[in-house]
Amino acid sequence: MVATGLGVTAALGGLAEAPEEPPKQLGPGATFDQGEFATTFVESRTVLQPDEYGGESKHFLEIVMKVTNKGEETTKVGSPWYGTQKGLLFGAGLLKVTPEIKTPYGPMSSVAAEGVPSQQLHPGVPSTVVVRYQLANGQRIPQQVKVDVGTFEFNEGFSHELGWLLVSKEPSGPPTVAAQVTLPVQRKENA
Repeated sequence: MVATGLGVTAALGGLAEAPEEPPKQLGPGATFDQGEFATTFVESRTVLQPDEYGGESKHFLEIVMKVTNKGEETTKVGSPWYGTQKGLLFGAGLLKVTPEIKTPYGPMSSVAAEGVPSQQLHPGVPSTVVVRYQLANGQRIPQQVKVDVGTFEFNEGFSHELGWLLVSKEPSGPPTVAAQVTLPVQRKENA
């Protein structure tokens, strides 16, 4: 009986794994469920910020999202992946930006809360999160950016909760890209 079952399985294609699902392709305004967060990708834009002391103005590329923390505790925004640096907290789910934007200190991320930047994402409260990359003088502004996005799942250990962790195919492997969001870059004048 077992031999017959194995023969039928082999005849129907064997015990191969199901094909890997490609990342979802999304654009402006799309909402993606990251597990711990529901994230709407609003826009990408460049911003020119004049120097208040008369020095050289600075150019930034910003990625704007509306993020709702679906967890039960307040968490911080954290930072996205940058080069070989792993991201932290919510920002860890932003795995890669293409083209890579080179900046000496990495991107800055914050919650825009009534003009006062914050780092907190409260449970159930939609918050505007801005990830900001400073562009070097003369650095070409891209026409669009593509953001690779990961998902989080809640994990429990043998004796305690491990909390929300990025999903990866292998336990010690890199995070899995679940979606790719392409955003055209809009040009704005002032921050």
